[in-house]
Amino acid sequence: MARAGAGQGDRGAETRAGGALPLVAIVGRANVGKSTLFNRLLRRGRALVEDRPGVTRDRVAETTRIEGRDVLLVDTGGLDPDAESGIPAAVRAQVERVIQDASVIVFVVDAREGVLPADRWVAERLRRVSSQVVVVANKADHPRAEAAAAEFFELGFAELIPASAEHRRGVVDVEVAIGERLPPPAEPAVQDGVPRLAIIGRPNVGKSSLLNCVLGEPRNIVADEPGTTRDATDVRLRVDGREIVLVDTAGLRRAGKRAQRIERGSALMALRSIERSDLTLLLLDASEGVADQDCRIARLALDRGRPLVLVLNKWDLVAVSGRDRAVARELERKLGFVADPVILRISAKTGLGVSQVLPRALALLDRVGVRVPTSELNRALETAVARHSPPTRGRRRPHFYYCTQISSRPFTVLVFVNDIGLVTDNYRRYLESYFRKTYDLESAPVRVRLRRRADGRSAPESARKR
Repeated sequence: MARAGAGQGDRGAETRAGGALPLVAIVGRANVGKSTLFNRLLRRGRALVEDRPGVTRDRVAETTRIEGRDVLLVDTGGLDPDAESGIPAAVRAQVERVIQDASVIVFVVDAREGVLPADRWVAERLRRVSSQVVVVANKADHPRAEAAAAEFFELGFAELIPASAEHRRGVVDVEVAIGERLPPPAEPAVQDGVPRLAIIGRPNVGKSSLLNCVLGEPRNIVADEPGTTRDATDVRLRVDGREIVLVDTAGLRRAGKRAQRIERGSALMALRSIERSDLTLLLLDASEGVADQDCRIARLALDRGRPLVLVLNKWDLVAVSGRDRAVARELERKLGFVADPVILRISAKTGLGVSQVLPRALALLDRVGVRVPTSELNRALETAVARHSPPTRGRRRPHFYYCTQISSRPFTVLVFVNDIGLVTDNYRRYLESYFRKTYDLESAPVRVRLRRRADGRSAPESARKR
């Protein structure tokens, strides 16, 4: 079976077409090396790794590729059988929730320490679920440790792999075992043409209040407590005779700040809602200004190729305080990476501007789905280059032969060039900005991909005539 590295690029379209990615959960008691194995499977250092118990307290989820399949790999905090309250109990609750959702569970134990009561306790809980379980006897750094790892068969699972994540021993075997247990790829879902709009944002910025105001009824619980919404809630409704699905997602916070149990169980749901959406509505608390986490969430949506509408909630408070210009400057300073943003000013509490949110979002969604004929796109490229020539590198200048659109969501243009290394990042961004303005793709990601053509031939006849 072929091995592949961590997945790169946008997979949003694949995710929506084929359903949610299979979830692979890494579980076990504290300090057995779960995060080290997580990083090995990702092939990059994502999770915090430290040689003391309890460092990883939250789930860390990343999309990666294992045995040719895209999966959502989840690292979890250490399970403590004695946890009754506080953060350890919260970790236990959210790990057990992951176990219920997982397609494959990687149960990590410590080969050096042998079978401990805590391992038996974890094994008992895993036997209650129907997921496929792979036991990884980690820290088996030498042949004697590998032989001793056989005692873990007493936990009652068929697959046992001695490994050393720190030294990369046995990781390939773990990948193969995971790949063999993944469910068959889902058949592409029949697309009903109903767009999905996800309401995203930090906890307590008014996401549920906005949803209730749009629906005209108290559909979701609204409370002045961060993290009230624990799950993603899909609601179908009609806007100007058009059916849509509106998703109210749980609040996102940075992993180290999700101190409450209800938030700990919600971040993964919010991430998956973004992946399943066609457009995101980022709700900000305008009365508080733009927080760093608002910027992180915005990048999360754009990185996944989703158009982004900035919705400034509690604008009634801003108007009264006279801080409108200050908020505008802060938006430009902190969210300047959102190109040509669509900005809506509302009050979910009073209804100010709420009636314009969904129509504006749908209008943007219709625009970003445009398919441009190749001939027209090439004329746009020629105009862009004529208006602003690419800079030279040394004595060489990049030459653009032709281009074609390879995706509409996000709008992606493949440009053939004599030498990719001659095109600066700034010039690539200029081309993206030019295409965005030319085709009115405000507040949406536009991507320019480059491919080398060494022969110097001009565009194929089909590209020139279409």
